[in-house]
Amino acid sequence: MAEAAGSLANRDVPTDLSGLSAHEMQTLACRTELATLLRGIQGVAGLAACNLETGGSVQDLCGLFSALGQLDANATDLAGRYGVLISTAGSA
Repeated sequence: MAEAAGSLANRDVPTDLSGLSAHEMQTLACRTELATLLRGIQGVAGLAACNLETGGSVQDLCGLFSALGQLDANATDLAGRYGVLISTAGSA
């Protein structure tokens, strides 16, 4: 499973970035940052689930939910920027 995820992650990333336009670089950076945020959400959600399963403290759970909310807001903003970048790719 990890190998499949690794091959998917590297699928469209060129090894030499010098030939990319500014728009392509912005799109790649945005896509990379969004993927990182989504992995962060996945990790924090896993910690929250573990906290619930083991009867962890309510204070810890509240902190995890707060972190999830912040990551979600950041990912939503970034997804909007990514949408604009990919929708304008042909007009650049």
